[in-house]
Amino acid sequence: MPVHLRRARLGPPTPGALLPRLAGALVHRVWALAEQYGRVTAERPGRYRFARLGDGVCLAFPPGAVFGERAIAIGDGTLVGAQVSLSAGFPCATEPGPGLPGLVVRIGARCMIARGTHIVGHHRIDIGDDVFIAPYAYLTDQNHGYTDPDRPIGGQPPVNEPVVIGDGCWLGTGVTVLPGTRLGRNVTVAAGAVVRGTFPDRCVIAGVPARIVRRYVPGRGWQRTTDEPRRHQEDTMKKAPEGDIPIMIVGDSISHGSSGDWTWRYFFWKHLKNEGLSIDLVGPKDTLDNIRTEEVGDDDATYADPEFDRDHDAQWGRPYVQEKDVIEAKVAEYEPEYLLVLLGINDLFWYGVTPDRFAANLREFLANARRPAPDVRIVIGTVLETQKALDDPEFAKLVAATNEQLRAVAAESGVAVAETAAEFSAPEHTWDGTHPNPNGELRIAAAFADRLAETYGLGAPYPRPYPVLDAVAPEAKAPVDIPD
Repeated sequence: MPVHLRRARLGPPTPGALLPRLAGALVHRVWALAEQYGRVTAERPGRYRFARLGDGVCLAFPPGAVFGERAIAIGDGTLVGAQVSLSAGFPCATEPGPGLPGLVVRIGARCMIARGTHIVGHHRIDIGDDVFIAPYAYLTDQNHGYTDPDRPIGGQPPVNEPVVIGDGCWLGTGVTVLPGTRLGRNVTVAAGAVVRGTFPDRCVIAGVPARIVRRYVPGRGWQRTTDEPRRHQEDTMKKAPEGDIPIMIVGDSISHGSSGDWTWRYFFWKHLKNEGLSIDLVGPKDTLDNIRTEEVGDDDATYADPEFDRDHDAQWGRPYVQEKDVIEAKVAEYEPEYLLVLLGINDLFWYGVTPDRFAANLREFLANARRPAPDVRIVIGTVLETQKALDDPEFAKLVAATNEQLRAVAAESGVAVAETAAEFSAPEHTWDGTHPNPNGELRIAAAFADRLAETYGLGAPYPRPYPVLDAVAPEAKAPVDIPD
């Protein structure tokens, strides 16, 4: 029977059938209006107060959970799908001192972030320009800690590492990006991959854990790869050694340094070179922290003198509680003959580690460092004095008790101790109460040089008296205005 005749025979809808039809139409109409007018844009931000919403940005309705948006910036032309969660917690892996960072999550220009994705930042997540993220991806810079086997994991200090997604990347459906991930430019991540580690430009990664399955080779095009390791340098080859004795410096911001610093690494290197030693500083980084911007974890190379072997394994905010879980892989990769370690202030200040727990973490760190290299020679530095310790007697007692535990663990483990705190005074040798100025850097370098000479016969003790060095120019650390 023709449809129009069938409808005519049925007659008009009854009141009981008409009401659901009208209600359904009304709900759909209201929902369409909500989707249209509930969008978040720079012109209509609603209740949200993002650090930046660029021109043409649109967050679809309904949004997911949005938290800490004052520490989230989104670049021009970026589209964020419905039910995308964006959060920025307090950056708990920074160190004491002025100018705590304000920006935790940065999303670049012309990105597309599809429905149901979660971007959960506490330390730093940096997503470049023209990045496409498929539905239901999960990106985070924080993992739960599990150091104490007797304490609930949810109640233990978290472990943070910055995440960087390079320009032009594509992340497939259901991808998980874990803390410490660094993707180069134009990286394709296959659906369902679990990503951690550093990957170079123009590659395809897949699997759990993610590994390179294809990469672009100039002149040859896209090539399949087999059994590629998880961690990669951009040229796929370790750089040529700069000497015969590999030394890796492991540390936090005190060793990492920031814009304009010489760093104690420089003075240490220069001293051993002056002694005629052929040394090669090794590690995954060669930069300073860019203290001139609000972002956490962005680097620069504005050394006071960049003409030295700058490789190292130091990062702002790093504690033993985090480094103990990754040092084994680093020692295996970079094969240092000597390991110089200066950590601890973050464990006490940010992670609330007790001296007893500090000792347990240090033992685990030493055991893990020796697993791939039983003969590696390790020197650990004592926790330095800070203005916090001078202002807070209880914190000063905590530092003293921790250093006693450090010495005890070193003695039982057969490692050397560099008394880095012995000649170091926070009022005289820091520029902000925590981080060393050039005269403080000299004293740290001297403590490690002295111990290497006395314990292992490497080089000679650092010459005294120390020269008096000028402070780093204030403009080297002055904030810069980043254009919107």
